[in-house]
Amino acid sequence: MGDFKMTATKSMKSLSRIAPGVAFAVSVALLGAPASQAETIKLETYAGPKHAMNTTAWPQWIKNVEATKADLKIRMTYPPINPRDLYDRVREGIADMAWITHGYTTGRFELTDMVELPGLDGNAEQMSVAYWRTYTKNFAKFNEHKGVKLLALFAHGPGMVHSRKPITSIDVLNGMKVRTGGGTQSAIAKRLGIVSVSAPVTKAQEILAQGVADGIFFSIETIWSFRLGDVVKYHYGLPGGLYTASFAVVMNQKKYDGLSAAQKKALDSVTGESLSRLIGATWDGADKIAVTELTKKGNTVAEFDAKTAAAIKGKLADMDAAWIARAKKEGVQDPAAVLKELRAEVQKVKK
Repeated sequence: MGDFKMTATKSMKSLSRIAPGVAFAVSVALLGAPASQAETIKLETYAGPKHAMNTTAWPQWIKNVEATKADLKIRMTYPPINPRDLYDRVREGIADMAWITHGYTTGRFELTDMVELPGLDGNAEQMSVAYWRTYTKNFAKFNEHKGVKLLALFAHGPGMVHSRKPITSIDVLNGMKVRTGGGTQSAIAKRLGIVSVSAPVTKAQEILAQGVADGIFFSIETIWSFRLGDVVKYHYGLPGGLYTASFAVVMNQKKYDGLSAAQKKALDSVTGESLSRLIGATWDGADKIAVTELTKKGNTVAEFDAKTAAAIKGKLADMDAAWIARAKKEGVQDPAAVLKELRAEVQKVKK
């Protein structure tokens, strides 16, 4: 700092011989300018302060951002809004950044559904990493995330059917009332003869306790974090994977563009695949805790028996073809090859 002041003083003396006013301006610029301030990014999150995203994933990511030393600060808030509004809030600049559920933005996303299909056969971390790699390689040019900067893609752990009574055969599912998350989950329910019940996550406890729904589609973590283990005591997964849900982390494009080159480089270094992996691993950790705790309570956590599983897979055999047809309408030349690539990438990440 002393060398800096000495250099500045010499410069002012030289300039004062020519123009005193200029020397004064330089003195303000060199000695009186305030230190640069960190750029603050407003991150809006949901699912409650005790959810694994908010207790584990985001705090760790914020530490990763701070470790870049790029003058970036993340301010996380929990606005009392419908999660369905988050995409538009980011796009319009009300929020700088948020994580969104693709299924909540009806009609905007078709290609992201590939990660939700049955048979992906991986945990959240494996699926999330494979998803990021495959989607950005093949679908970035379709610009599904209009008006925002895509920072991560991820999936929760294997989706399950959680019910108030045992599911001993595929016949039990026929006519069963189940809260589904729309999109792929509703398509699965329809093929299994399940009656879909539409309700926000916040109403899950109420509709299950009152018998409005007999069960619910969720990952196991969500059953524990939303304290639903007392109303649904049977939790069934499908070998190879029944479904998952697709999520993204997005940032307002203008906010990103306004960052300095160094800040962009720093943010890029802790997003993309690394952030997708971090969030996926967080969901896996939460899934393990949920299984342990629900088992302690006496709940049944298991896969469908072999006969029921085979029957379910038979009913869902056309799910790939249905997505492939939709993807072709979006302009994808060979969506079947991309889906094959995604599943192969999941297995590659496993190794």
